[in-house]
Amino acid sequence: MNAFKNIKWDMGTVGQLVISFLRLYLGAWMIVSGTSYWLHQLGFQPIFPQPFGSLPDSNKMLITFVEVGLFDLVKTLEIVGGVLLVLNIFVPLGLLILFPISAMVFYNAVFLNHRYDGILRLTYMGTACLYMNVVLMLVYIRHYLPMLKFNARSGSITDIKYLPEIFK
Repeated sequence: MNAFKNIKWDMGTVGQLVISFLRLYLGAWMIVSGTSYWLHQLGFQPIFPQPFGSLPDSNKMLITFVEVGLFDLVKTLEIVGGVLLVLNIFVPLGLLILFPISAMVFYNAVFLNHRYDGILRLTYMGTACLYMNVVLMLVYIRHYLPMLKFNARSGSITDIKYLPEIFK
């Protein structure tokens, strides 16, 4: 309890707590979603049943993902990205991995399932996962800025020598 008394409760601290909460919540949700799917695929009881759309267009999209094998990849990437966020390692990469998944969840929830009522509901994960992903990517924007060079030149094989700097 004494540890809480020594914390300097300012906007920076509260902001870091909010960022940590969003990172952990999004990561955990992605891990649970991906794991639930794979448990079912492996013959175990899923954590929750995988919804396949309540309207025809949503159902077609999700079934097509399954038929072409893309759903397996998506659910695996959900787990990988979620683990990176929860463990707080390679977070910008985890967010980048999860961004297209979050965007498709949003598209499916709002436009294909006509859940326009969920656009402003922060408790509806069909939209909240994209919002959290975008907010977190903005928080980590300094890690993405080097990728946004207009006339970026390619590197060379000798640039591999810079890899150990990642783990410092």
